[in-house]
Amino acid sequence: MAAPGINCFTKESVVPQLTPGLQVGGEELILSIADRWRKLCEETGSAPFQRPEWVQAYLRIFEPDNRLVLLTVYSGQELVAVLPLVRKPGSYACIPVVKLAGAANVHSVRFEIVRKQGVIGEAALASMWQLLRYMPGWDVLELPLFPQHGACQQLMALASLDGFNTITFLAQDSPTLQMERDADGVFTWLSATSRHFRHELRRKERLLEQQAGDKLKLICHTEPHAETLRKFYEMEEAGWKGKKGTAINCDQATRSFYDSIAREATSFGYFRLHSLEANGRMAAGAFSVLTDECFFPMKITYDESLGHGGPGQLLLNGIMQECAKNGIPELFFGGGKDHYKTLWTSKTLPHFNGFVFNKNLRARLAFRLRTQFVSPMGRYWRRMCSTMANAPSMSWKNGKWKAREFWRSPASAKERKNALPGTKPLSKAGPVSLGCEKEKAPCKRA
Repeated sequence: MAAPGINCFTKESVVPQLTPGLQVGGEELILSIADRWRKLCEETGSAPFQRPEWVQAYLRIFEPDNRLVLLTVYSGQELVAVLPLVRKPGSYACIPVVKLAGAANVHSVRFEIVRKQGVIGEAALASMWQLLRYMPGWDVLELPLFPQHGACQQLMALASLDGFNTITFLAQDSPTLQMERDADGVFTWLSATSRHFRHELRRKERLLEQQAGDKLKLICHTEPHAETLRKFYEMEEAGWKGKKGTAINCDQATRSFYDSIAREATSFGYFRLHSLEANGRMAAGAFSVLTDECFFPMKITYDESLGHGGPGQLLLNGIMQECAKNGIPELFFGGGKDHYKTLWTSKTLPHFNGFVFNKNLRARLAFRLRTQFVSPMGRYWRRMCSTMANAPSMSWKNGKWKAREFWRSPASAKERKNALPGTKPLSKAGPVSLGCEKEKAPCKRA
């Protein structure tokens, strides 16, 4: 029987006999059902991040010492739902707990339960939750980076309806560009952009060609050539990502993961490495995967010495043109709402991190600490930081509290007219006072 509020079955609905299963082990569990898993992904149009080879690479590289917990639901010999979890020790709100965590991290872009649609999918999800509900030995179920209105969100609703404590918070609001068809039925990717942005694209293209001394050429690699990948990794490391330590080359495990994904995705035909080049020099590159319905640029980088020519945006423009030509209607940027992404689209797809707490003492304590202490303290701290950031800095001088002085260029007439309350508008260059010189005690500000 379906849980209340999760698309209850009607009397006319015919639900086939389902066989749920739960196995604990290693990569061999994935290999044993890999073909059926891939078939389910293709039938449901799942993103590449949910495919078995992707989960297998994640386990081998990022979770080599932890055990895989694989939940499956069959209808006869047909696989209708699969959920890969990792059982590992961890902590939550400073409480040591045993976690069942989705087999994904930030490099996986998105996590989701793969299942068939319709009544059979709803029944499979309910069966899967019953397996988790009565499984011993876990405190917290963690579902990372799942999209809104998906199967993971429904699983959390089932847990909540059964009286389990749950927490869900926004992890990232990811921009996504959905192409529209013009009057001739052709996909267009510039309909949501401004006229100024389109003008800048044309101007940047001319500027970049002048800087590079040659016409720009977009090259699409469908195989991971070692030399091209090396150039891509090194260009990313040479830029701001390398300085922050987030480039692929900055971590050996991350490098191994992307190398593995490039090989596996190539073998199944969904890998793409785009390179924007001029005079044999790579100006920008994108490490991507795709389906028939969506293109996913996972990593984008550019030569920062050519930054004034906007090579990253020109690369994206070329990729979108290629997607439109091949009939791929959507480009999922992923990550947060960075400025360069929102220039292309205002649409976003929220992704959440969700937690389900078991009914044992340790899980209840972790939930109470998180909701009644950690979260309120975090909100209080953010309010304090905001207040302090907006307040003038004070110093004690000659027995008086004074606002610190800072130097300004001569104020314009507009600045003098629009001076903030409590300040003295400048008529000359000189130190700015915030009007606290006569106070004998610290200024009282709201």
